[in-house]
Amino acid sequence: MAAGGGTASTATTGAKVTPPKPEPKTEPKAAPKGAEETPTPLSEPLKDGTETRITCAYKGSGKLAAMSGTYHYKLWVPEGYAADPKKTWKTIFIADPNGKAKLGAMGDWIKTHGYIAVMLEESKNGPWEPTIGNFLAAHEDVVKRMRVAEGKKVAAGFSGGARASSLFVTLAPGFGGLIFQGAGCSDLNPDGSYIVKDIKVKALAGTFGKKDMNYGNAAKLKKAFGARIEIFEFEGGHQWAPKEIVELALNEVDGKLPK
Repeated sequence: MAAGGGTASTATTGAKVTPPKPEPKTEPKAAPKGAEETPTPLSEPLKDGTETRITCAYKGSGKLAAMSGTYHYKLWVPEGYAADPKKTWKTIFIADPNGKAKLGAMGDWIKTHGYIAVMLEESKNGPWEPTIGNFLAAHEDVVKRMRVAEGKKVAAGFSGGARASSLFVTLAPGFGGLIFQGAGCSDLNPDGSYIVKDIKVKALAGTFGKKDMNYGNAAKLKKAFGARIEIFEFEGGHQWAPKEIVELALNEVDGKLPK
């Protein structure tokens, strides 16, 4: 089963990933083995208020071996980061169904609220392996490269990126928030309800256009998470939420993160 925005798929058992059988005529599961790039050194100079493309690698073992490869993400360094070498920073991981995630409509809010942003490149609709590998490589790299505040990490994505984000928060510690846009969780019970027992984050939000093909996912999320999640709707279809709506979702999650 491949990652995508229309239907969910089962990809995890707890925090362990069970690689699904590959579908025919899909993209490679990971970066070509003969074409690994040199990872960006941890000593690479970074400038406040800029984006830097980072090359990183992941080497998994056991069931995660298929996720091994070379990956990339764009790193947003918040203003003021260099001023206090002891301060830790809230961090948001962003996944796009088409890959090469951007700050998009969340950009102004992220910059104003002083978040580190990790924009995943290889994470996109298709086989799960590069999506999970990209996240694991980026997460492993950014917590070494930056002063990331544990417990104050947020995952956010649209469509297949939302489904992927529901997995991300189960695969690494320290996540406090999750924002779904245009889709719900990845894992399903036989009756079609969401499997959420491994999603421990306390702050959740969802954004859905009223004409979105996945609009019904909003009610399923509310049933699964109850008071833990707030849903924000807008006039529109299957799309990233507009600025004024996604900022409501970001405020909802940010306000519930540990102080």
